[in-house]
Amino acid sequence: MDGSLTLVVLVVLTFSTALNLFLILRLAAKVRMAAELSAPPSSLPLGRVAPAFEGSRRADGARITSKDLVGQAVVLVFLSAGCPKCREKAAELLEILPAIRSSGVALWIIGADAAHDISQVLGKSPLLDHAVVLDAATRQRLNPRGAAPFYIFIDDQAVVQASSFVGDENWRSFMGQMREIVQAPE
Repeated sequence: MDGSLTLVVLVVLTFSTALNLFLILRLAAKVRMAAELSAPPSSLPLGRVAPAFEGSRRADGARITSKDLVGQAVVLVFLSAGCPKCREKAAELLEILPAIRSSGVALWIIGADAAHDISQVLGKSPLLDHAVVLDAATRQRLNPRGAAPFYIFIDDQAVVQASSFVGDENWRSFMGQMREIVQAPE
């Protein structure tokens, strides 16, 4: 082979390799975008009325509906026995439970999945009185990705004010307010 033929072959191979790399990167970007578009949202839209739902209290089987939310602030907390952080968050909730009760905020604790019994996280603590059983479709509407530990703050008009993983800025602010109530002299 002479030098000019080798040079032509190298140029063609270099161009082919560059084109192949370019096409692979474009395809990867399109696949990633399609996956993001098809994934459920990570939380409920803020400023909208919470989806209608019904369930039952685990302690006594009493029926609870989203209509029961109107007129009081509500915190829905999703925990799972399959989540290592959930036990820690349950202990924090237990610590502020007196403040939650005295402030008139309704606390409902929901198992994030059907695979685990919420009592595995709550034990026999007073938090078990706040456990609510929801069917899978309802859990999916409220917590689209089945995240845990996850929360939803709903105001007295049943409007979603915050929704995310426990531990974010809104959650820390709520915990701070509840701890101030617990520590306030009577």
